[in-house]
Amino acid sequence: MMTAAAMAFAVLLGSAVQALLPASVLFGAAKAPVLLGTALYYALTRSRNVTFAAGLLAGLFQDANGLVPLGFSSVSFCLVGLVVYRYRDVVFVYRAVTHMVIGAVSAGAVTMLLALALAGNGMILLSPAWLVSKVIGSMVLGAVTIPIVFRFIEGLETRLGIQEARAA
Repeated sequence: MMTAAAMAFAVLLGSAVQALLPASVLFGAAKAPVLLGTALYYALTRSRNVTFAAGLLAGLFQDANGLVPLGFSSVSFCLVGLVVYRYRDVVFVYRAVTHMVIGAVSAGAVTMLLALALAGNGMILLSPAWLVSKVIGSMVLGAVTIPIVFRFIEGLETRLGIQEARAA
């Protein structure tokens, strides 16, 4: 019950933060993937069902904040989240370098999946230069943003008593 409440709070706050942060003009108008970070946190630390729920919820809020039809980001977040969930046993779950690498790769993958899905439905025209710029920008922003999101949610769950405090 508390995990669901913490997830809902993290998604609501992440949605507000992501909506308020400006898009990076240098990197194809990429935005900091705060909501993706929320989905990835649960992919690394919780069950497959919680991973799926976090991806679905975070994706719906991302789509609601933008011009993407509802559900496109949810599918991308769930797919990437399930891949991260599948391989979480081979990484150091609570290390910042893990969050940076997973954040960069996941943000790039989600950007690519969304671009291909939108192009496939005729909603955007794909320029290869724009796509490369946007994917690189998303990866840079993912490497920076997602470790911060992880620390925030971990601190929230520790304060709520959902998980034990870890030694630094």
